[in-house]
Amino acid sequence: MEQDSAEAKQGGGDQSQSSAKGEKAEPGIPKPSDTKKLIEFMESHYDEFVARVQSFDEFYHAIFELIEMFCEERGQLQYRIPEKRILEEAYKKHHTSEGEVKKEEFVAMSKEVMKVESFSLGKATVEFGMFLFGGPACAFLAKRILPGLGWLSDDVVIPLATSGSVAYLIKSKRL
Repeated sequence: MEQDSAEAKQGGGDQSQSSAKGEKAEPGIPKPSDTKKLIEFMESHYDEFVARVQSFDEFYHAIFELIEMFCEERGQLQYRIPEKRILEEAYKKHHTSEGEVKKEEFVAMSKEVMKVESFSLGKATVEFGMFLFGGPACAFLAKRILPGLGWLSDDVVIPLATSGSVAYLIKSKRL
């Protein structure tokens, strides 16, 4: 996928669980609260990264660092840096004062560029899904294909393979 945007390090959490407000997201689709948390995180680090920004290139670099920091703190869901063109449009639209980017301008820019399409599943999430669902599926197929394993019940093989996958994920510190 070649675009001017870069994928930040890993971030997120288990997006399929309900939040305290009762929001429920489908797997792979971020909850609105994730976007709010990212915007709040960026707003809280305004003084450290954005307050002295005076050009678009400095602004783009600050956004990249903020999203990368946020992702490092979270977990499995990844946030993509907006395309430079989109970020530049928001910068030009909301940065109306001379010199430094004001906090209000920064928050308005963040709200405009941090949308649902800013999220993607990370390598860890895909790997987790492959182990959790792929292991039992492979065990089931092996039981059906390999001679001599027909005596094992499907009611034993699938839970055993699932438990084995979970134990491996725990042991390898992926869960």
